[in-house]
Amino acid sequence: MRILDASGVDALIDDSLVLDSIRDLFSLPDGPEEIGFDRIDLEHPSGWLRSLPAYVRSHDVLGFKVLHRTAGVGMRYTIYVHSLETGELKGIVDGLEVTNLRTGAVSALAGDHLAPRDVDVAVVVGTGPIARGQLRAIELVRPSEEIRVFARTPENRRAFVEEMASLVSGRLVEADSLTSALDGAALVTLATKATNPILLDNHLQPGMHVNSVGPASRDRVEVDPAIFDRFDRVVCDSTRLVFDEAGDAYRAASEHGFDPTKAEDLSHVVSHGSSDRKPDDITLFKSVGTGAQDLAVAARLLALAEERGVGTVVADVNAVKPVAPSERSRPPL
Repeated sequence: MRILDASGVDALIDDSLVLDSIRDLFSLPDGPEEIGFDRIDLEHPSGWLRSLPAYVRSHDVLGFKVLHRTAGVGMRYTIYVHSLETGELKGIVDGLEVTNLRTGAVSALAGDHLAPRDVDVAVVVGTGPIARGQLRAIELVRPSEEIRVFARTPENRRAFVEEMASLVSGRLVEADSLTSALDGAALVTLATKATNPILLDNHLQPGMHVNSVGPASRDRVEVDPAIFDRFDRVVCDSTRLVFDEAGDAYRAASEHGFDPTKAEDLSHVVSHGSSDRKPDDITLFKSVGTGAQDLAVAARLLALAEERGVGTVVADVNAVKPVAPSERSRPPL
C-alpha cells in the first residue's frame, strides 16, 4: 500500500494528467454497472465531515474521499483507493491539490464541449485555490487573448494576476467591476463562495458559456436561480447531486419552476461528441464534484508513483474477515 502525501502529489501531478483522467472518466459508459458515487455528511461539535464513496468498474477502483473541516484549523482532504475486485487498499493520497485541479479539469472538459470554439475574452470570478485550478485547466482547451479576473478585494485580484500571469498564453488582467469583466466575454468561470447571486439576467450575452463551480452547499448561490430557463443548455457533472446540493440549482427547481429533467449530465454530452452549439447559444455548466472524479485522478497518480518510486510503501493495513459465498453481498441494516 502506497501513501502519497502533499509533496508526493506535487511531484507527480500536472494539469494534463488530471484533464486526461477526467476526460477518460466521463467517456466511460454511463450507468451503475460502470460508475457509482454518493455522499455522506456528518456534523460534529468541532465542524463537519463529508465522505464521497465511489467506484469505477473498468478501472478496478473503489474508494472514497474524506474532507473535513475543523473549527479554527481548516480543511483536510484524503483519498482512499481500493481495488474493486479484491477490496485491497492500494493507496492513500493527499487530496487538496487533487481537488483543486480536478475541479478545473471537469470545467475544462465541459467548456471544450460547450463553449464557443474561439474565445477572445474569458473571465474568472474568484481568486482562491479553486479559481487557480480553473484558470490552469481552461488554458488547455480554450486559450484566450485576454483573461479578466474579478474579485471584490483589489489586493486579491492583483496577487492572483501576478501569480498566474506566466501560466497563460494571453493577457491576464484585473477588472475593477463584474460588469466590465463580463462585457464581451465568451467564457465565464465562477469560482466563489457567494451566498447571493453573482450572475444576473442582465449579465447574459449571446454566445456566452458559464462554468459555475461554487461549493456544494444549499447556502451557496452563484447564478441567479430565476434565470436558469434563460440558458439554452444546462449541463451538470451530476444532475442528481447538483439539483440537490448546489444552492442556485436547488432554488431554481424548488422556487422558480426550472425542470431538472431539462439538464444533462456531462457524461452524456461527452459520449455524444459535438454539442451542435449555435453561435448565440447561452450555456451553463454546474459542478459539485463526485468521489469518482477524485478516485480517477488519485488512481492515476498512484500508478505513476509506483512507476517512479514516489511515496511511502507500507504493509497491507486491511485485515480480511473471510465470508462464506452464500452470505449476502449487501451491507447489514
